[in-house]
Amino acid sequence: MTEACLSEIIGTAVVDRGFRSKLLANPQSALAQFDLEAQDLNDISSIRASSIEQFAEKLITWMNARQLEWA
Repeated sequence: MTEACLSEIIGTAVVDRGFRSKLLANPQSALAQFDLEAQDLNDISSIRASSIEQFAEKLITWMNARQLEWA
């Protein structure tokens, strides 16, 4: 997975109210349109947030932890 894909997810959520609502309510379904590996899709879909800001914060935390695994 690339940071570009994650940026696309957040960017889409910022500008598309329908996608944003779907992402917060049903992340698995919302993220199906993106080119994510199965494990990444499962990990990101497990994020629960009440706002896009909270989702982005949790996504960044997940990304940082993931980068530590690769180091």
